[in-house]
Amino acid sequence: MSAAPVRQVSSLFKIGRWSALAVGLSYGFLHARTLRNEASERRIEHEYARKVALIEEAKKKYAESKSPKGESGSEQFNFDDPSFDADKWAKHLEAKFN
Repeated sequence: MSAAPVRQVSSLFKIGRWSALAVGLSYGFLHARTLRNEASERRIEHEYARKVALIEEAKKKYAESKSPKGESGSEQFNFDDPSFDADKWAKHLEAKFN
């Protein structure tokens, strides 16, 4: 029994295989770098949005702590409301300044 003869592979086929491997590795490297940069940008934007939300929350709490509490007639009046009661507002001002 003799061994089967070894078949010669053409040089063009070998070059094509190595070229495809090189192109695939290059594409993978560039694509991974792009995804990493996008993830980093999203992380930075998310962190910025979180800080802005914390600042807004702190501003609201500060405004609440500085607002007068326990005063009689500490109502809020909306002058743009169609059912605005001017007499009630005048009585409120009169009670506040007398």
